[in-house]
Amino acid sequence: MKSLVEFLRKAFPDVRQARAERRHVEGLGALHVTGTSPGLDDVKDISSSGIYILTNERWTPGEINSIRLTSDDVPEDDPDHEIEIQAKTVRWGEDGMGLSFILPENMELWLWKDKSLAEAAEVVHEFRLARALSFLKRICPSASRELDLLYREGLSNIRIRHSMEIALRAEEMLAKEPKAHRMRAPKEIVVHVTENGSWSDAQLTQGFWAGLLAAACKAGEGDHSMMEYLETLSEMATMHSRIFAAACTRATKLVGEGGSLSATPLVCTAAQMEEIADAHDFLRIDRNLTQLSDMGLLQKRVKSKYFVPTEDANVTPTPRGLEMYARCHGFLGPVHEFYGLTATGMPVATASG
Repeated sequence: MKSLVEFLRKAFPDVRQARAERRHVEGLGALHVTGTSPGLDDVKDISSSGIYILTNERWTPGEINSIRLTSDDVPEDDPDHEIEIQAKTVRWGEDGMGLSFILPENMELWLWKDKSLAEAAEVVHEFRLARALSFLKRICPSASRELDLLYREGLSNIRIRHSMEIALRAEEMLAKEPKAHRMRAPKEIVVHVTENGSWSDAQLTQGFWAGLLAAACKAGEGDHSMMEYLETLSEMATMHSRIFAAACTRATKLVGEGGSLSATPLVCTAAQMEEIADAHDFLRIDRNLTQLSDMGLLQKRVKSKYFVPTEDANVTPTPRGLEMYARCHGFLGPVHEFYGLTATGMPVATASG
């Protein structure tokens, strides 16, 4: 194995040098909360393997800390504004210290794709892209080829960005799970989420995709039960998601025998529906309500033959809708527990209660 590595290094010296190349990137910062003077420091240079930050800090050699790479030219509310990574102190200098990145398994960085001057936003984006792809490959190694094809050829730039957000949010949902690093998801589900979830540009809907992916990881690679919810989510647009979320959060829930969950009737006025849907087109709202009912997420509606804008709307979620909403938040246990209820229907007692 060692002779093979040496052969590849000699045969492809340009690749090795390009990956280790360090550059100064204007507007790139390193935010940290560790040490005697936490805050945002300038980055002197960065490569695919490490970073040198200009700072008064001198962390102990070998010490591992979290830092956030930030981009000045991207708004703080933009996902590409920052990315958190682990880094280990390897050396000190007169003006700062050098850190080596501790990257997740299968995370491959290719920062300098051409000779042009790199921008801070591009660097942060590349870290996020590599992190998302490494997560997807970790939870489903068998889908690596399909994922590479989708990210390189199958998806547009904007769809890649949407897919990245879904993967990173799913990874965040699983971060606190004790066995997260061992969790795997079925190939069919990982590819479906990557390809179909990439059409969603709304954060709410992206969160639903991420939750179902996280739930699939918790269920295990032999469990395909999330697929029915993923197929339903594929039919949902932003307005569907808004109405669905409002119905499941606002409805009063009832726990039946065996822990089954249902909801009491939830009726909203036309004005309330405008607010929920964030739209004034009543015909469109009415159409979305009907579609959610057809999907089995809201109860069947009884309405006038001709649409009346002032008519109240029944937005009562079905048991299936309540369960799907819980799974869309990565919850895999008994559904009533997600809504804070015990098997008897009583609210879960808190430490103060």
